[in-house]
Amino acid sequence: MIKTARRVLLGSVAVATALLTAAAPAWAHECVNADKNPAAGVQVVIDVNTGELVWVSDGLQQRIEQGLVDPETGEGFSGLLGFDLDGDGAADVSTYIVGPDMEIPEQAQFNGPACHGITNVEVFFTQCLS
Repeated sequence: MIKTARRVLLGSVAVATALLTAAAPAWAHECVNADKNPAAGVQVVIDVNTGELVWVSDGLQQRIEQGLVDPETGEGFSGLLGFDLDGDGAADVSTYIVGPDMEIPEQAQFNGPACHGITNVEVFFTQCLS
C-alpha cells in the first residue's frame, strides 16, 4: 500500500513538473518595448492564429539546422520573438525571451512609464493600445 501511494505521488509530481515545464514558454512572454517597431530585430515570427512559424531569420535558421534550437518546443531560443496577430506575416507585437527565467525581470517591466520603453505586455495592451 505504501509503495503504491509513493508511486502515485511521484507520478503526480512528474506530471505537474511536465505541465509546468510545458507552460513556461507562455509565462516568458511578459514584456514589450512600446517605443520600438515590433518587427525590428525579431528572429522569428509566429502566426498566433495558426501557431505556425511564418518567418525565421537567417541566423536562427542556422542555429536550428545545427540543432541548437528546437523549433517545435523553442528550447535553446533566446532573443526577440514576434507575433503576427492579423495573418499578414509581419510581427505586430514582439517580446523578449532573454535573461533569468527567459524573461526581463518584473521590476524592469513595471518600473518605467506604462507606454514607453520596456513595459509589461498586459499593461501595454490595456493602457497603450486602447
